[in-house]
Amino acid sequence: MLAAVVLVSALIQALTVLGDPVPESSVGFGGLVAASAAALVVALWITASTALDVVDGNVRGALGRAWRRPRVLVWCVASTLVAVALAILFPLLPVVVILVVLLVLPAVADGQRHPFRAASATVRQSPGRYAVAAVVTIVAYVLAWVVALVLGFFVTGVVAAFLTWVWFGANAAVLLVYWSWLYRRAVLT
Repeated sequence: MLAAVVLVSALIQALTVLGDPVPESSVGFGGLVAASAAALVVALWITASTALDVVDGNVRGALGRAWRRPRVLVWCVASTLVAVALAILFPLLPVVVILVVLLVLPAVADGQRHPFRAASATVRQSPGRYAVAAVVTIVAYVLAWVVALVLGFFVTGVVAAFLTWVWFGANAAVLLVYWSWLYRRAVLT
């Protein structure tokens, strides 16, 4: 399920660079940007919603449950907007948003009314595990950008875009499952 989300999202992202579009003020380019943003947010929404189901071993019907978790979508839209705004200021700043989102999204997907409070309680139960998870996430973030840069130098166009987004999506899926596992483990103990 998660692999399919990663591949479909990467394919959509790759198609948005087909023909090597030039950034300009036009309806066509605006449509490509909108399609790219929508693919990113929807992939994040489904992945975040499904990650907890994967941890729970309840994968059957996970896509249907994702559609019934609109709060996760709201969090994904808001966090994406904040991460993009921070990336404009400095490329490493979005890692802060990513850490907060990875901490809070499992609680949101679990239906917690106060996800920050729930996430904070899980950190208090296992601070060492969450510290390790934060370091792993930061390393994964830096490595993801290094891989993207290397792909940009040695592979170009649609293929580079596809491979880059597969890499980003796979990282996001693994990290969301990992952080969801930490959340579920803390909630069950």
